[in-house]
Amino acid sequence: MIYYKNKIISNLVTKAFIWLLLLLPLSCIDRLDFIGETKEGDLVIYGVFTDVNETQVVKVSRTSLFGLAPRGVPNAEVNLVSESGQRYTYRSIGNGDYELYGVQGEPGMSYAIEVQLDGNSYRSSYETMPETVGQDDLSFVFQNEPFRNESLEPVFTLFNTSRFPNSSEPVFLRWQVEETYLWIRTWLPCVGLCPPPPPNCFISDLMEPDRINLFESSGTATATSSFVLGKRSVDNSFISIFYITVKQFSISSEAYNYWERLKISISNQGSLFDIPPAPVFGNISNSENPSERILGYFEVAKTNITRIRVTAADVPFFLSRPCEYIVGKPAADYAGECVNCEERAKGKRWTNTEPVWWNKD
Repeated sequence: MIYYKNKIISNLVTKAFIWLLLLLPLSCIDRLDFIGETKEGDLVIYGVFTDVNETQVVKVSRTSLFGLAPRGVPNAEVNLVSESGQRYTYRSIGNGDYELYGVQGEPGMSYAIEVQLDGNSYRSSYETMPETVGQDDLSFVFQNEPFRNESLEPVFTLFNTSRFPNSSEPVFLRWQVEETYLWIRTWLPCVGLCPPPPPNCFISDLMEPDRINLFESSGTATATSSFVLGKRSVDNSFISIFYITVKQFSISSEAYNYWERLKISISNQGSLFDIPPAPVFGNISNSENPSERILGYFEVAKTNITRIRVTAADVPFFLSRPCEYIVGKPAADYAGECVNCEERAKGKRWTNTEPVWWNKD
């Protein structure tokens, strides 16, 4: 059974993206113009529609004050609308999360999102799915360096070299990095009729959700670009199998500009978790009341997925193994995260079901 606290965009929305949405658009690259104040109860709609055979997700929520996470809105009707007039309804799974199954985008076609809520109709502008996407080549390194503070610590760094297609039109790209690791639960030996070993945990989270990786091809004369995609501290998440999944989104120039404004705002604010003073508006509006403040963005993206596998043999640092069975160790010591996936996950997404791509890349 899958115990996903949120789908695909969970941490991006609840821990990082929502506060980014509360920043005002930039009139130029080197200064911020602030108009108005952050309000409680603003509607936030965010979703990504891709050409990948995967669950498509939209999040509907309302802003909260005092640094609290946005409140999910579970009673909306959410529909995907194609330029050819086809409509597909998302299913509410609670907490403001809406999912669409068995539908994927077609490059060159345009799509919009439509949300009916409390007698109001909210709709995004149409976005056309790009027809080109780059190719990623991932690598990693373990080393001691300052990361969370000025002291040296073991750090995992993910690198990427991307090759971009030859195109007369500029290519706009964004990357999302997710980690998934295997956590083996402790199975204590027994005598006689013994229960089967407990299923293991597959725990997932976004890596560095406050990092926004963007690229725009018109700014370079080369067909490749190399850069850091993400970093994380080294801990015992690496004691078994650890996968990095990188999603490269080829997006519209409007979506790119939206993320670029957010990225600049982060640099000005200093952190995704600083409460910003005023909102950035995306491509969604109230059809009957255009003056209503609607936050969020509906992206339409051609997507390329790349994975890289890391094992304990790759890690040059000592890794503690608190749940490894030791003869004579009291059974009571194997509690908490050693036997409980949810306690180990600490709010991250987790499942007992092996991902379909596990050990196949």
